[in-house]
Amino acid sequence: MSGSSPIRTLEDAKAAAKSGPDDAVDDSEDLDDDYVEVQKTISGGRRRQSRSLVQEILPFTFSPLIRPLTVRDLECCIALENAAFTNPEHRCSREKFEYRLSTCPELSLGVFCTIVPSVAEERGFEIDTLETANLVETARPNHAKSVLFAHIVSTKSDSVVVTDNDMDYPDDWKTRTPNASDVGHKEAGRTICLHSLAVHPKLQGCGLGKMLMKAYLQQIKNSGVASRISLIAQEGLVKYYAKHGFQNLGPSKATFGGGGWYDMTIEIGPPPMKGR
Repeated sequence: MSGSSPIRTLEDAKAAAKSGPDDAVDDSEDLDDDYVEVQKTISGGRRRQSRSLVQEILPFTFSPLIRPLTVRDLECCIALENAAFTNPEHRCSREKFEYRLSTCPELSLGVFCTIVPSVAEERGFEIDTLETANLVETARPNHAKSVLFAHIVSTKSDSVVVTDNDMDYPDDWKTRTPNASDVGHKEAGRTICLHSLAVHPKLQGCGLGKMLMKAYLQQIKNSGVASRISLIAQEGLVKYYAKHGFQNLGPSKATFGGGGWYDMTIEIGPPPMKGR
């Protein structure tokens, strides 16, 4: 860990960071080629220290790692979801997280940052996902952890828009034959159902959501696993997703969390041709 600047408020950070990229990401040797390519594209292919609003807030170096989530990240995802969504009815449940991270983890993505707990405590930095974070390496003497800052969690569907069946999961999924249920993930579907885009409140408004969404859209396009990404959004977030290219299809029939959603979707073009 390096850097000793005091923690700033988001307002202070915005005043101090009038210029500079807010979506720089370092690539990592721990990632497979697809995710290294995603991170290189976002960072312009260059290793560089982020001058973003996130860096202005953190009292240590922000070197984010973007990678798929696994069921080992279950507790971190729950902690982040609970912090990010003030309405409990709009949160993904533990059972749904476990189902989605076990059934189709490749459709999820998280933004992580390495934090040494003792350094965070010394500099007064607190975040809900630190306690549940996994150790970077069990042998590290400083007990550094890979801490979740933001995540996207999804499944696949054979519908064009997200339905209540897509939001659900089979009660007996641990023993059921895959794809034998009318609810939950459909492996053969061509629609990605984006169920959760969550950024920790301490870091909201810093460009993390934008960075993660750009990485996710690119990864899905590169993989060729789907024709579109669909989601349901409350009215106040329709413009936010429209900025990322999602089209508003009007009021949704989904009743999850009390309803009041709008169907949104973005068509994904074919994966880029690789050079011979």
